[in-house]
Amino acid sequence: MLFLIGICFSSLAQIQIIDHTEITTKSEEGSDFSDYTAVPLAEDGLLVSLTHYVKGKKEILIAKYDTAFQNIWEQKHLLKGEDKIIDYNLTDSSIYYLIDKQRYEYEILKINLSNGAMKVITYEKILKATYTEICASKNIILLGGEAENNPVVLHLNIKTGKQQILPSLVQKSTYLANLTIDTENDVILAIVAGKYSSSKYSFFYFYDLDAKLRYNVTIPDNKDYDLQTFRPLITGTDEILVFGTYSSPKWKRSQGIYSLKIKDKKENGFRFYDFSYLNNFFNNLTEKKREKMLAKVKKGRKKGSPVRYSNDYFISPLREEKNRIYFSLEGYNSVYENSTNVANNMIGNPYFGSGSSRIYNNRRGNRSFWQNGGNSTPNPKVSYKYEQGMVCSFDKEGKLLWDNQFDFNEFESQKIFPFFSYSVKNDTLALFRLDEKELFYKQTVKSVEQSLISEYEIPRRDSLDNIINRSDEILMHWYDDNYLVSGYQIVRNTLYNPARRKVFYFTRLRYPFSATEVDKKEDEEE
Repeated sequence: MLFLIGICFSSLAQIQIIDHTEITTKSEEGSDFSDYTAVPLAEDGLLVSLTHYVKGKKEILIAKYDTAFQNIWEQKHLLKGEDKIIDYNLTDSSIYYLIDKQRYEYEILKINLSNGAMKVITYEKILKATYTEICASKNIILLGGEAENNPVVLHLNIKTGKQQILPSLVQKSTYLANLTIDTENDVILAIVAGKYSSSKYSFFYFYDLDAKLRYNVTIPDNKDYDLQTFRPLITGTDEILVFGTYSSPKWKRSQGIYSLKIKDKKENGFRFYDFSYLNNFFNNLTEKKREKMLAKVKKGRKKGSPVRYSNDYFISPLREEKNRIYFSLEGYNSVYENSTNVANNMIGNPYFGSGSSRIYNNRRGNRSFWQNGGNSTPNPKVSYKYEQGMVCSFDKEGKLLWDNQFDFNEFESQKIFPFFSYSVKNDTLALFRLDEKELFYKQTVKSVEQSLISEYEIPRRDSLDNIINRSDEILMHWYDDNYLVSGYQIVRNTLYNPARRKVFYFTRLRYPFSATEVDKKEDEEE
């Protein structure tokens, strides 16, 4: 029995391994591993795409599995040269892959989720554009990117064959920060933001499904806030909520989180939360360091000078459950080859990009997405030191309800990947972080600090397997109490097969926790 600040966890759940499977793969010569995507389909299963080489030919293997990892269907698509998947979009019945074929040429693959039927969608190139993302719904496909240093969105109607460029997006020194389509509310939303401090505006363009501009809302940054990232949630035809991180114009690292409501064609609520106002933000520090930082914050508030923070952050897709909106982010610091030049490369965030490159704020199960962006001539980064993962709960008006965090203990990785995930049941919170072969987890309620951390070693397929090398391992929430761990391994089994095998693996883990008694009482009172 564990008692914590009046909250009783009568029985802490334990991690359970449910299934494990492997795909033998062969990567490009000179490289151990290739690009992959792992796309959870909730109770409908899992979709995996893997770039590998067969008899010297490069191809994408796309396969769907059920929740027990039984293969449902499989497709293959031949690639040439440097062709690669750069983005994908999941709809109710299909998945769309955007393939970069170099020199402003792109290919769109549409695959039916039920039977695996594949179709290549062609379009006419009407301008030289670099596309980096794809959105789709019903008969509409949107390709977003940049042309002549300006944001651009190509609108395709695959039923009529008509294609056009979304009008009015061109603004001086801006980039396409987010692209969303919602056929239920008849809305296409394009968010365009300024690249430089001298032109820091955020433009929200609302189109109908036929690409006609209905209106736009302009949000200027002020002397205190520069909006960095954008996660929109369309809640009606003329209503959206946007969440993200912001910085100070005088300091390019993230200063806090914000929520913005746009309703009836105008701003209808703007909330800013400096990280120091979060209940658990400093809980990854030692007690002595935390007290010192809190004293510094208090002193800074009296002087009207907020404390500046050193972490970079990237953000996960929003989750909407039972009138709550969950916003999560992971903080890390870049470790540079030449520490004396860190200041010159401070905004070369591989998630945000930099002042002269596209901002990357997508976050999906794709190896290549997390390694793009940044300065064109950056100070080489040796690794990334992870500090913490955070979850914030908001109501439907964008008001912060509670926050919590998981200390990464300065876990270090050579690449940017998602190592943090979570589940929420009636404000009972389960937090997880991946550290190579180990999974750390804890359980708490709302903003209650919980220092008790459990550790679980992810088992090998065979106890005699010796894992020689591992790479690109990620952790994602799948559905309900189920989580997915996937990545590459080089394995040798000295008893059965002395030769090395190179595999892409995925493991399904389960953490069957329940809402605490305090939550159940609160639910009864409501």
